[in-house]
Amino acid sequence: MIPKSIINALFLAIVIGLNSCSPQINTGLTVATNFKNLGINEKISDRLDSLFATALVNQWTAGATILVAKNGKIFYNKGFGFRDRETKALLRITDEFRIASLTKPIISLTALALIEKGKLSLDDKVYKYIPEFANPKTLLSYSPKDTTYTSIPANTEITVRHLLTQTSGIGGVLDSPLALIYQKNKIPVLASADKITLADKMKQLANLPLAFNPNSAFYDGLSSDVLGAIIEKASGLTLDSAVSKTILRPLGMQDTHFFLPLLKANRLAVMYTETQNERLERTPLNQQKLNLNYPISGAKSYLSASSGLVSTTQDYAKFLQMILNKGMFNNKQIVSVQSVEQATQNQIGNLLAGNNQYGFGFTIATNADLQSGSKAGKLSGKGEFNTFYWIDPQRNTIAVLFTQVYPATHGQQLLNDFERLVNEILDGK
Repeated sequence: MIPKSIINALFLAIVIGLNSCSPQINTGLTVATNFKNLGINEKISDRLDSLFATALVNQWTAGATILVAKNGKIFYNKGFGFRDRETKALLRITDEFRIASLTKPIISLTALALIEKGKLSLDDKVYKYIPEFANPKTLLSYSPKDTTYTSIPANTEITVRHLLTQTSGIGGVLDSPLALIYQKNKIPVLASADKITLADKMKQLANLPLAFNPNSAFYDGLSSDVLGAIIEKASGLTLDSAVSKTILRPLGMQDTHFFLPLLKANRLAVMYTETQNERLERTPLNQQKLNLNYPISGAKSYLSASSGLVSTTQDYAKFLQMILNKGMFNNKQIVSVQSVEQATQNQIGNLLAGNNQYGFGFTIATNADLQSGSKAGKLSGKGEFNTFYWIDPQRNTIAVLFTQVYPATHGQQLLNDFERLVNEILDGK
């Protein structure tokens, strides 16, 4: 009789052998080769092509890059129009875009990774890392004539959690009273080409009033910039190094940067403006005190965690697919399942982000605000310069649409039409 220990060893060897022969499930992004397996009609390209061709004719944008994937399979990945309309330079899928607020989810996951390592805590007070934030004050009155204001003590300290949920009371929306106060005090509301640093500017910001008491409302402003300064303190790295080490390098996001390397500078898409007479014009480089060349010129010293990154649709899709995969990409766990679940579940209680909920860097669709065939639980984000994404867990889909229009009159309409069409395609309509 064969000893039981030998039988068990043989059984274990067989199991290991079978597992090693089994195909490994791909958790990355690959090009779809069989549309039928995805339940998608191969003629989808014609419908999407028509949508973006019309947008070009209507002068809603000079160009756009688009990527859509289901089950980790990319079934649409194209560039339309011009990177630079005046020089007739065509826009390609590898071209770079200023993604503005789409920076925030990447920063949020960087912070959550530090929390995983015990270098940071959700309940840490901000003044632990930036002492100037102790005893914050809230705005009481404001005079638009001369940007003067009065303030009163806030009823609580700001925490890391408040920064991640954009409930800190820190403002920054363009043309709001706080944004004007910030501008008067030379606090950048968007990325900057000036010779300044995030750490120094966040110390100055700490002395300015909040819009409201922490944890009493949602305000999508400069909270992520403060979080970026804290990441530098907690990690002992510059923000670009911390983000690269934690997110960009592990995901292979080689085309995502705060400042573009010289060899990639000619890939930056030109910014355009929709005028009141519905014409598209090249935006002056210095627009509302914003130097739009900040990714390729200037001091290259201000690492804005709220709006500083540039990226491509292909690169950003890797980050989105990782989120959809609960932190895994190319069979590597980039951040923990717990961190992704925290980031993508409602973290603001009964407060609302518009009609939606909010996690740590992600807007979460509710039944109260479903548009264009979207479903509850959809995660999404929009950048000031007309860059968009969504993650649809129910359809196991990600979508990215990058343009460069600022200000944009028809940006939201283009996104709505795009999302509606993608969802119709996915639902077999």
